[in-house]
Amino acid sequence: MKRIAIIITLFTLLVSCIDEVDLGIGSNDTTRKILIVEATLTNELKTHRVVLSRMDTLTDLGIDSIYNPYVPIRDINRDLVPYERNATVSIVDGSGTIYGFNETSPGIYESSTEFAADPSNTYALNIATTDGSTYSSKAMKIEGISTIADVYAAKTTNASGIEGIGIFLNNSRVEGNVKNLRYTYEETYKIIAPNWTQKDFKLTNYDPCALPVPTYDLEIVDRVNEQQTCYGYASSNTIIQTQNTNTNSSGINNFMVHFVAKDNYILTHRYSIEVTQSVAGSESYGFYEQLNNFSQSGNIFSQVQPGFLEGNLSLDDGSQGTVIGFFDVVSVSKKRLFLNYTDLYEGQPLPPYPFNCAVKTAPESHESYCYSGPSGPNPCPQSIIEQVNLDLISYVGPNSDTEQCFGPHLFVPKICGDCTLLGSNIVPDFWEE
Repeated sequence: MKRIAIIITLFTLLVSCIDEVDLGIGSNDTTRKILIVEATLTNELKTHRVVLSRMDTLTDLGIDSIYNPYVPIRDINRDLVPYERNATVSIVDGSGTIYGFNETSPGIYESSTEFAADPSNTYALNIATTDGSTYSSKAMKIEGISTIADVYAAKTTNASGIEGIGIFLNNSRVEGNVKNLRYTYEETYKIIAPNWTQKDFKLTNYDPCALPVPTYDLEIVDRVNEQQTCYGYASSNTIIQTQNTNTNSSGINNFMVHFVAKDNYILTHRYSIEVTQSVAGSESYGFYEQLNNFSQSGNIFSQVQPGFLEGNLSLDDGSQGTVIGFFDVVSVSKKRLFLNYTDLYEGQPLPPYPFNCAVKTAPESHESYCYSGPSGPNPCPQSIIEQVNLDLISYVGPNSDTEQCFGPHLFVPKICGDCTLLGSNIVPDFWEE
């Protein structure tokens, strides 16, 4: 179970997945007023995004990241980050052209038009918040251009001695200063529910409190939606940087961007990763390196007070310690790789499904919730109709066994028969078999 005791907004946006972080800065009004800015402008022709929030301490969120087959799936799409609403955001280039941004969802600001950063121009970010404060960044520009020449996978062992697959790359310098490089990635992988069947339960007219026994209609019907094959997604959540220290070299070679353990189920059927390379400036590299050092230390941010982690943004009135973040202007290069587990581990067992998919049975019905007479202990598991009502199980087939607590149907935890609990049933546009 991953329990986050205290989350700071900056780590939610830039690092994430930090456990038990004691910031030591409390939740006073000064701290809560710090503006957090996430903004990167690239040389891609697209709609660009700026994310604004306020620093906060969110105590004991208690979100469990482990699937529990006995508990209904919870909707945790809640606004846990104090996003900054109704700000005015713009980027202005060195020639005076202003690119406006619109708030498309709380704290998310997107450019009203598509545009791309020009290597020959400079860009600055301007922000005005509803409390009357205005912020601006230093003028930034693209320092160099480099392309990813190749992304490849190879068997390797990580620093902890775990066998797996490393994702490596080679790049080449095109122009300018390409010393500082930062990487992110997005993984996509095929998921096949191991106990999927064409049929599933359908429960209607259920009254668990009816007397003398609950009333209901339980049918075994054809599934309507695709629930056998899905596609899972994951993005990098750490800071990955390197430097090309050899000025005579045209690029870097055999740099490992990511490692996937051999027994990770995301490799089982088909796996894809898109790697994005950003050519950063020295200021940007230093900011993220400092942030990365905090994330790897024993006291992440425990000594970070407002103003300690300085970016390139400031309040226009000169006040210190009021904003954290970095407005980056970078060139990017992307490369996608597809692989099958058998490409590297031919003839070896596939990684196992990450959940226990034991087939079970249970009585179809149960005692009325409103029965008030004497009742002895019930040795049987929760009834089928109760579990169907809670959307906990998937149908497997009829049951012919008559052992204690038998029922007419066999079932598995829902996640074993319905892949949509782990991913999307929509095939990605880029997917290749």
